[in-house]
Amino acid sequence: MSRALNYSDYYVSHGGMIPVKWTAPEAIHYKKYTTASDVWSFGCVMYEIWSVGHKPFEGFTNVEAMEMVTRGYRLQPPPGCPRRIYSMMISCWHLERLDCPSFPSVCQTLAEEANSLLQWREEDSLCHPHACLLGAPLETGASLYPDLQNAYQGRQ
Repeated sequence: MSRALNYSDYYVSHGGMIPVKWTAPEAIHYKKYTTASDVWSFGCVMYEIWSVGHKPFEGFTNVEAMEMVTRGYRLQPPPGCPRRIYSMMISCWHLERLDCPSFPSVCQTLAEEANSLLQWREEDSLCHPHACLLGAPLETGASLYPDLQNAYQGRQ
């Protein structure tokens, strides 16, 4: 959604519909799109991929989703999503754009050796019998990585 501009690091939208559940709060509130708001959206697309096609904030209205985000709620890890992927995903959803990772750092992380990025820790697989299964019901992922979920909630 952002555009590469030589003299500005954001542009202001002048109308049109935006996909609220994939859009960073700053973009919704101020209609300012930056690479940081694109990183936020990328985190939502990663959620869609790892949840095997579920939409972010499925079952909630746009208003409810934005209220949840403003209160510090972030999407829980989808079942089958490895720790490092979820950690990167949740890091994309910082309210402060300067705290979001840059696209080069996201690309660098994704380019790492697959064994490292997709590795499961033994203790992560003990939470729910289906939490490690890609495509399992979304609620089974709620028990994954409580340390990451709680640590993030505390920073907002």
